[in-house]
Amino acid sequence: MREKIAIIGAGIAGCTAARMLADAGHEIVLFEKSGGTGGRLSTRRTEFGEFDHGAQYVTAKGAPFRSLMAALSDQNAAARWRPTGQDREGDWFVGTPGMSGLVKPMLKGLNVHMRTRIVDMQRREDGIVCTTEQAEEQVFDRVIVAIPSPQASALLSPVDRIFKALDDVVYMPCWTSMFGFENPIDTLPNLFRGDDTMTISWLARNNTKPKRSGVESICAQAGAEWSRDNLEMDKNEAVSVMQAALEEMAGRKLAPVYAQAHRWRYARVDKPLGMPFLASDDGKLFAIGDGMLGGRVEAAFESGRLLCAHLNATS
Repeated sequence: MREKIAIIGAGIAGCTAARMLADAGHEIVLFEKSGGTGGRLSTRRTEFGEFDHGAQYVTAKGAPFRSLMAALSDQNAAARWRPTGQDREGDWFVGTPGMSGLVKPMLKGLNVHMRTRIVDMQRREDGIVCTTEQAEEQVFDRVIVAIPSPQASALLSPVDRIFKALDDVVYMPCWTSMFGFENPIDTLPNLFRGDDTMTISWLARNNTKPKRSGVESICAQAGAEWSRDNLEMDKNEAVSVMQAALEEMAGRKLAPVYAQAHRWRYARVDKPLGMPFLASDDGKLFAIGDGMLGGRVEAAFESGRLLCAHLNATS
């Protein structure tokens, strides 16, 4: 039976669910509070180059996700990245022309509402009522919430106490800084990985990825512990501190033409819920995402995929 289903959140879990349920014949309405899709598969595009300021790459261990990467590669939406200094085995995939390219093909033909935040949900005899910040209401047969678990709990728990279980999911934050330069910084590595205590625990020259511009664009991500201890730091101060750490790595003063910071409050799942999705007893409300099975992009994909397999098998 064709149903009208709301999906809140356009990260990899939400986009996977949206595509699979639409292909199964359901009417899908997807809501995303930000101005871009992909969640942490995000790309910041500027006149000084592109910056993958969330997830830097993905790996594919299971057959379903390997199949998706193959399909996206055939559509020129994904490519293998083989950086100098690659420190882990297996293929690394990136979206093209940015990480958000991994989800864009999934959204073709779908009803997507950008910059639209759902602030309230209520059960009614005719379905689940979702209310936006603009006080607009729509009624759905089912609602799937695909946002970080703390945010999902705040939205779902007032409707059904079963979703209080999402409060057990533990995340760590991450400060990311983006630096653009007129000329290459040859004293910096193409890739660096440190530990959670470091001001810069990951560095990538974004322009070394496939199908990026040639402008020197560097993404520097702080360690989880450093980010936690400095979570409420002003963004300008975060840029300044991380630039100083970058200069120490480069061995000289740097003069970026672009420098911005982004704070990810829910960057890495340290303690997942341990199940692919959480459902209300009546099967009308669901939570999916990286908080379910773990922080890897593939785990978030599996959360959306396994929920859809469940719904398709039971409807």
